[in-house]
Amino acid sequence: CGSTTGPACRCGLSRMSAGEVAFVTGLQAGPAGLAGPGLSGSKPKPLQRRPVEAADTSSLARCSGAAVGGALLACHSKRRRHRASRQAFGKFLSNVFPWLDEKKEDSQDSQDTSAPSLGSSSSPTRSSEEVMALKDLGSSAFDKALQVNLDTTIYGSFAEIGAGQEVSRTFLTAGAAAGTVARSLSAYDMQISDVTYGKAKRYVTQERLDQMLKTEYDTLEASIREEKGKETRFFAFATTLAAKAYMSNRECEGWVGMTFQHEAGAAPSSVQLHVRMCDETAQLQGEAIGRLGTNLIYLCNKAKDPVVITSFLQDAIEEGRLEVDFVQFDGPGFPEETVDYRLLAMKMVEFKVAPSVLLVYDEKRQSYIQAVPNNAFYKRPVVVQRSRFKPVTFAHQEVLQAAAKKLKSELSSDSREVLQMLDFQIDDIVRPANLLGTDGRLRRTKAAVKADIDGDGLLSVDALANVFGAQLEADDAKQLAKDLDVNGKGKVTVDQVLGWTPQCVNNVEFLDRFRMLESLKLPVLVSGVGSDAELSSYLARYTTQPIVLAVGGGNYDIARGIFNESLYQKYNGGMLEAFGKLFAGNVRIFQYPNIGADGAVSSEVDISGSKADLHRYLVGEKKIAAIEPDFLDTFALTQDSKEPYRGQSEDVVSLMKEGSSEWEKYVPDEAAGIIKKSSWFQRYADGGASSQEVIYKVFEVLDKVGE
Repeated sequence: CGSTTGPACRCGLSRMSAGEVAFVTGLQAGPAGLAGPGLSGSKPKPLQRRPVEAADTSSLARCSGAAVGGALLACHSKRRRHRASRQAFGKFLSNVFPWLDEKKEDSQDSQDTSAPSLGSSSSPTRSSEEVMALKDLGSSAFDKALQVNLDTTIYGSFAEIGAGQEVSRTFLTAGAAAGTVARSLSAYDMQISDVTYGKAKRYVTQERLDQMLKTEYDTLEASIREEKGKETRFFAFATTLAAKAYMSNRECEGWVGMTFQHEAGAAPSSVQLHVRMCDETAQLQGEAIGRLGTNLIYLCNKAKDPVVITSFLQDAIEEGRLEVDFVQFDGPGFPEETVDYRLLAMKMVEFKVAPSVLLVYDEKRQSYIQAVPNNAFYKRPVVVQRSRFKPVTFAHQEVLQAAAKKLKSELSSDSREVLQMLDFQIDDIVRPANLLGTDGRLRRTKAAVKADIDGDGLLSVDALANVFGAQLEADDAKQLAKDLDVNGKGKVTVDQVLGWTPQCVNNVEFLDRFRMLESLKLPVLVSGVGSDAELSSYLARYTTQPIVLAVGGGNYDIARGIFNESLYQKYNGGMLEAFGKLFAGNVRIFQYPNIGADGAVSSEVDISGSKADLHRYLVGEKKIAAIEPDFLDTFALTQDSKEPYRGQSEDVVSLMKEGSSEWEKYVPDEAAGIIKKSSWFQRYADGGASSQEVIYKVFEVLDKVGE
């Protein structure tokens, strides 16, 4: 730096201990090892440490960029003995390395907008602020790992079984790992694994993940807590995976998890994921897991909102390589009121983290939690009814129960209980490619945050209309802003605009529709699957037992619902290709009969032409079967009580458009109460924009504003 003493010294060597000086000056200076103001080269590359045999403190005058980088590594290596000195020197290094913050683009970004890491004692930030602080989103796994490694407050271990040790490899090769990685191991042999973590009935299970995380975390606490001090936050990262194996076609799936202290001195919190690996080789699967695990550690260290963490799990991972179909948040870092597994399921489907997420009712919690499909569907006969539930009706429940009764009558006495399930279709919520990318999400976030001039996280409807008015006609801008104000208070939060909070317009609609189903307490598959054929293939992954799709009831028309060519345009082979996939294996359709106004039950179908021949064939092959009256509820057949079972969702909407209150007789009381309070349902019934269309329009405008 040209000066070896006093405040003019830019490398900090004059403030180091003799040992640090010896280490730094013993490094071989590379001409492009590091770059900074006044140094050659450009962006710094990860430093590589080499053995030091001897050093001469008189070489201070030859200090270079590489030497300053050595100071950083020395700082990490001596942290356990010189904690206070290290923290002070770390502040100095942030001044020496100003280019570490080169991603700050303008004066607003140059302010301290970074959300506190989970070790901070400050109050939780808004989700939009958390996203703004995640400056390495979209970058490589190595970039994210380096940022974690440079955080001097965390320290932990890595235990990975199956699919290699790609997560720990990423952190160990990203640079500055000595200050983060306590150890990395893979107890691959079952006997060694049992010795290390205890006995287990099965090895690729959540139970085994729990054992691994607890052992690793407890080992850190027992062995080095006194040495590291209370201010260091420990973490344990673990995976147990069944990757692609030689001469095997098994399901490639497993568990990924992290136990960590969200702040110094806190009890541990945890995030656990169930994953399905879709790559064709173990090497590629390991690479994808390496990125996922790095994302998880980075996000848990930088963010607090479960929705933010979950929605960015697959950042910089190509679509179709991984499915994360289960998440679980526990501990003081994630208070129970901040974790809504229904909303998380929606976001997982919306952001293509998973194609579908299964929710089951937990009697102990009195709420819905996520379940792993491998376990829930294993060797279970399944009856499922598909719908968007706009809204749920008495007919939905009756059709499902009647189909389950019919299937049960066909099974042997030793068969497992039939699983009745609702398939909640939200394929219209799945984000298109232009709204899915990280760059676009960050651009929209930045535009919304900039609109919040006073920084209180609130925007008046008028102010929001002014923002939208830059791209829309005044009336359209005003209406769009009003549609976002779901509570009618004249103000919305920035998080509402961006879709992070349960009060966002499309989230409100989803949660309202889900609440209509909750009184049934049935398993609900929140599904981005767009067709019956895709749903059939999805369920067939997990069970070899009979799978039944229940249809019918009310004025249902199978010609419109199943034998409709327009539904199969994306298939090259059209309806025949789709039917081949739909009825593959042990899959059938049970049709609930139509009930006339006079109480007459009819199973007749109105299909003509060649489709009638196809229908006749499928009936003859018992792929399509009518549900006999014996399996129907007596209330659905009795003249005085059958009326509520005759209406479907579209009947409710039609009656609401007419201004008739007759719609209420077709829906449960809970659903009626929700509908009456919902501005979105009235807008939907009036033929206005759907909630998803509203939020997509908002994103389109924010994209243009952000550009």
